[in-house]
Amino acid sequence: MKKIVKEAARVSSNLWKADIKRVLGNDCRKEQTIKAKRMLIYYLYNFVEISHNQMKLHIKGLDHATSIYHCTQFNKDLEESDFIAMNFAHFMGEMKAFSIYGEEFEQKKKELEILKREIINLKK
Repeated sequence: MKKIVKEAARVSSNLWKADIKRVLGNDCRKEQTIKAKRMLIYYLYNFVEISHNQMKLHIKGLDHATSIYHCTQFNKDLEESDFIAMNFAHFMGEMKAFSIYGEEFEQKKKELEILKREIINLKK
């Protein structure tokens, strides 16, 4: 889970040209940092299924009410801005590639090899 959060923060920070430490902290109000943080929180809540209350474990100093606010605002931004929607689509593409070909892929590959060995052993 931490690897997904870290990768999502990295991708979001890069897309918005924000400092990842500031995105994962709660000490910067610059527009680009807030947009990167909103995208990250929206993704973590809606796609990784991290609850608003658990966001504080991943983003320093964030409470559940602020997490809800950022998700609501980012949802509005997605509907109102083609640029933000395009950035989010790019973000999702990178995160899907990470999930498929990143750490999870290697783990699934190892699990598949173990299952193959078990099937071969059962056939004997």
